[in-house]
Amino acid sequence: MTSLPSLMIVDDHPIIRTALAEAVRSRFPKIRLETAGDAETAISLIKTELKKKKSASWWVLIDLGLPGIGGLEAITQLLALGPSVRTITISGNDDELQVGACFGAGSSAFISKAAPIEDTVTIIAQAVEGTLIKGTWLSARGLADSSALNRIALTDRQMQVLSMICQGMSNRDIADSLGISEITAKSHVGGIFRELHVVSRTQAVLVAQKLGLFVNNH
Repeated sequence: MTSLPSLMIVDDHPIIRTALAEAVRSRFPKIRLETAGDAETAISLIKTELKKKKSASWWVLIDLGLPGIGGLEAITQLLALGPSVRTITISGNDDELQVGACFGAGSSAFISKAAPIEDTVTIIAQAVEGTLIKGTWLSARGLADSSALNRIALTDRQMQVLSMICQGMSNRDIADSLGISEITAKSHVGGIFRELHVVSRTQAVLVAQKLGLFVNNH
């Protein structure tokens, strides 16, 4: 029998974390299960484990609204650890913008916190057993079609520029900071607006905050 992947549950609410962990343990009593209240702890632990056992495989069930590194930034950093790390997003808000953005960032599935725990565990079980279909969306009303969603997929450079926009930097400031021309900076900003479906810096900042597209140090 193939060994089970390890599972990490990341949620800043202890009750939700504990409930999910207990439900998973009842289904998979032998699985290696870790929990964390923030993405930084999860990333650090998985990074350490991957160095010890390079073949180790991890599924990370991660809340979208975490303190510190949150949202898409957390998903991006987790997936950057290597192909043996995959994510499932869980959130209290499953509007189409958030769901599409999570899939665009590389999450394999999206689960609404309003979905029944049994259905949530079924999705986790599919991941653990290797039968999960990428793009699975468990909404508050049951399984939903994710094929038509706008998958927001920003490049690393666009993420960097968006972070600068969120800091109130002008195109000139961005250009000077990155050592690029102002025209190139403006081009990056335009690309970000198109990807986020916004027409102003203020709208871009609001969407970025909603999606956790940059590290919030406050």
